[in-house]
This record gives sequence, structure tokens and C-alpha cells, in this order.
Amino acid sequence: MGNYVNNDCNNDKKISDNDNSIESLKVETQEFQHLNLIELRKLAIEELVKYYSEFRKYEYKNGKRLEGINLRKKIHFLISAILKIDQLMSKEKIHIINDLHNSNNDRPKIYACTHIGGNDIQRSFQVIKDPAYLMLGDPGILYRKFIYLGLKMNGVIPLETTDKEDRKIAYNRAIELLNNGGNLLIYPEGAWNVSPNLVVMKIFNGTVRMAKETGAEIIPIAIEQYGNDFYFNIGENYTIPNDTTKSITELNNELRDKLATLKWDIICCQPELSRDSISDDYLQEFQDEIVNRCNYGYGFSLEDAISESFHDKNIATEEDVFSFLCNLDIGKHNAFLAKDKMKFKQKIKSKTK
Repeated sequence: MGNYVNNDCNNDKKISDNDNSIESLKVETQEFQHLNLIELRKLAIEELVKYYSEFRKYEYKNGKRLEGINLRKKIHFLISAILKIDQLMSKEKIHIINDLHNSNNDRPKIYACTHIGGNDIQRSFQVIKDPAYLMLGDPGILYRKFIYLGLKMNGVIPLETTDKEDRKIAYNRAIELLNNGGNLLIYPEGAWNVSPNLVVMKIFNGTVRMAKETGAEIIPIAIEQYGNDFYFNIGENYTIPNDTTKSITELNNELRDKLATLKWDIICCQPELSRDSISDDYLQEFQDEIVNRCNYGYGFSLEDAISESFHDKNIATEEDVFSFLCNLDIGKHNAFLAKDKMKFKQKIKSKTK
């Protein structure tokens, strides 16, 4: 299953301006076979995922447009009430460090948030206050959960991140939304940040590309969670001129820098810890806490979060660097590497379980 809260729909898999047409998707032309609720309940999760993916392609190819953008704005007060009840039941608190954004203008907005999992989607909607569609990658079992009905009521753009056609459709749907005065909530990191070393992970470039193409404002938002306390730091609105000479990579780096600065301000507000108060198993505890508060029966794992995050092809991973150890023949001249080889193999084995 993919990321519950929001995947950006594009990474280094570029989509040119001329490649966004319906014709470029090459969707099958056969009539779509609609299933009723009983038939859908009988499908395995893999079949359900494929059904909804093919349904999105079918609707898009046949000229189906986004509907209900203005209606969702009118019923947004209901969503706000539901979210407040959810917050009270979760016994979670929201702390806003700074709020520099301006929502009192008519420009469409892209709320670009860092990603920590748990209930960060719900709390993000409460903080931004404006109605906004959610970009949701790999819903998986969420299709069968009550929460998905709530997301549809709010407005959601789902996609399968491994499906190139579905990614293109999701990107175009987001453009359609923004061009029609709607707002978008997106998590550019594409997965939970389970790294203890990166304040903000590498981010996908879909956010800045959408902003450049539509003239929408980007509002960077950093989120951190400590226990039941959510901390938000909301940056200023900014736009990307369509005629900018900066590359997409430069624009993406600027957004990541803004998010990292906002998040660092949150971290600096927290109490200091002494080194001896950090256990030897801190990394495992840190990652387990994220997975445990995010699972809710959705079946999403630590490995899923790592695999769905942005992977820079120009940066070698630890596995890449030390992979030679797996094929190393130990002899008297390199016997000192035997221990490292065993440790590396055990590490790889534990990651694949």
C-alpha cells in the first residue's frame, strides 16, 4: 500500500507541456465495466486498486471534468466540524509557532506541508482553514475505510504512484483544480519523514511545476509532532512567475529550503535534551513510533515509507556503497572484512522481512 497522506504526483519522471493531453495517455478505449458496492466489497485490495485506477483513466479519457469545487467550498464548515470532533476524540493539541500566510485573496493556493504521518492530514486541514483538495498517493485499503468517504466529501485527487498514466492524470486534475479557483493540499516529501538526520527529505518537483503553470500561490508549512502535540509553522505566500529563468530544480530547492527553515524554528522551540537521555535504540524507537501512530490498520510499513520517498539518482545509498560485500570472497588478505560482510548481510536481510 502507498502513502496514506499525500504523495506528490511527479518526481524526476518529467512530463512535458505537450505530454499532458488526453491523447498522450493512450488509455484503452473499451467501455468501462462499473461495479456496484456489493461487487466492490468482494474484490481483493489489489483488484480494488486496479479498478479505481482504470476508472480514473476511463473518466479522464472521456472528458469527465472535476465537479463540485464550489459546492465543497460551501459545505466546508461541515468538514471543519468533523475535524474538530476528530481532534477532541484523539486528544491532540495544535500549537501554531507562526502564521505568516494570507488567505484573503482570490488566488488559488497550494499548501505544501512536510510529512510526519499520524493525523497530520486532519490537523493540516484545521490549520489552513481554507477548503482544499488532498493529493493522495496509493490509497490502497483506504478505499474500504470510512475516512475515504470523508476525503471524497472534502475533495481528493487519488493516484497510484507507480502508474505513469495515473500520475499524469492526477497532475492534470490538480492543474484543472487550481485553474478553476480550487486549492490543493500536498506533501512534497511524498512519504513520512522517518529519517532522524533530514529535517526535510528530498522533495518531488510537482508542487513548483503546478505553481509555475497556474500562477497559484505556494504556502510552505512545517509540521512536527511530539506525543499528542502538533506544532505548525506557516510561511508566507509566494508565487513562481511563468517566465522565471530559474530551473525546476532550483525552484524545488528553494521550496525545500523554506520548509527546512520553518521546521528548524519548530525544533528550536522544544526543550533541550542531554545526550545521556537518548537511548541506544533511539532510531528504532523513533521509527516505530511513526509507524505505530500511522498504521490504523492500513498496512503501511516503514519499508513502504522509505521506498516511496524521493530517491535522488545522484546520491548513492549505504546499500549501494557496501553492496560489494555480498559478493566478496573472504581470504587471508581480506579476512578483516568478514565481520563487516556478516553485518551487512544481516542488515539487508532484516530490511527485506
